[in-house]
Amino acid sequence: YMAKRELYKISGHWDHYLDGMFVLGDPMDETKECFALRPMTCPFQYQVFLNRGRSYRDLPMRLGETSTLFRNEDSGEMHGLIRVRQFTISEGHLILRPEQLEEEFKGCLDLAKYCLGTVGLLDKCTFRFSQWDPANPNNKYEGSPEQWDEAQTVMGKILDDLNVKYTVGIDEAAFYGPKLDIQYKNVYGKEDTLVTIQIDMLLAKQFGMEYVDADGQKKTPYIIHRTSLGCYERTLAYLIEEYAGALPTWMAPEQVRFLPVTDRAADYCAEVAKQLEVQGFRVEVDYRNEKIGKKIREAQLEKVPYMLVVGDRDMEAGTVSVRHRSEGDLGAMSLEAFSGMLRQVVDNKERV
Repeated sequence: YMAKRELYKISGHWDHYLDGMFVLGDPMDETKECFALRPMTCPFQYQVFLNRGRSYRDLPMRLGETSTLFRNEDSGEMHGLIRVRQFTISEGHLILRPEQLEEEFKGCLDLAKYCLGTVGLLDKCTFRFSQWDPANPNNKYEGSPEQWDEAQTVMGKILDDLNVKYTVGIDEAAFYGPKLDIQYKNVYGKEDTLVTIQIDMLLAKQFGMEYVDADGQKKTPYIIHRTSLGCYERTLAYLIEEYAGALPTWMAPEQVRFLPVTDRAADYCAEVAKQLEVQGFRVEVDYRNEKIGKKIREAQLEKVPYMLVVGDRDMEAGTVSVRHRSEGDLGAMSLEAFSGMLRQVVDNKERV
């Protein structure tokens, strides 16, 4: 989770991102070692490519990691789970030959669309082609105007070839390259970035990353930086907002709650709950000595998808009485029938 200042100097983050990093030591004292918690994974993942010589046959090299990152956000920027100082992200870097760029970019975009579509956020997303500001205020960007023109021309062609409808965001690029930002508005109307896909034509050269091409010449690869589901904390915040806390059954932390009517039914519930757990479902049993009406009401308020009310009749018949948080009473079912219905709902990722 930590690296020396020298690594971030190679990548350029030390010059462009120091204020957003947690630093151990005096960043101004070059005579002593100085470390920083990692705010991004790219310099670390590049070491995998650099651990030996590479051929064009090794490319594309797709490196992926679920990582914990740290960013020293201003206190005024903090906002629940949407913006935090320690977060988890599914981040990847694709190191490739120039001719592989469009196909790999499409794969990254397809992956992001699949992930966001699966959790139900894609329909509300928009796309922004984030570009540099040629005026380069405060020396925000690395590279020459010619390099930026090339990168943005290539990325624009790829987006047009893929029929991506986007807006242009000037001065929204990363300091090393343009990016496609997948944007989402929260319930207050504020727009945030969920997922980014970036084309990088600069950092590979700064790190000395090379591969031997088919003609025997050493060449510098291109890099795509990408996330698939973005920052887990931020995406979770949007999911809670989107579903008002009633997450679809397949992603709900508690999918089924057994509600025994009597103490006699508690052991039966425990036994049947284990059978569902063996099948991979997330199950709890409410053993409290409370009236069944209160148990149902509390489970309803906690937005548990399925409540299984079990009394003496269910024990005798080998059934469970099923309630759904939005559909109400579904009647008595055998455990096999209920688990089959639940399996279909979970496997198909239905939004109930």
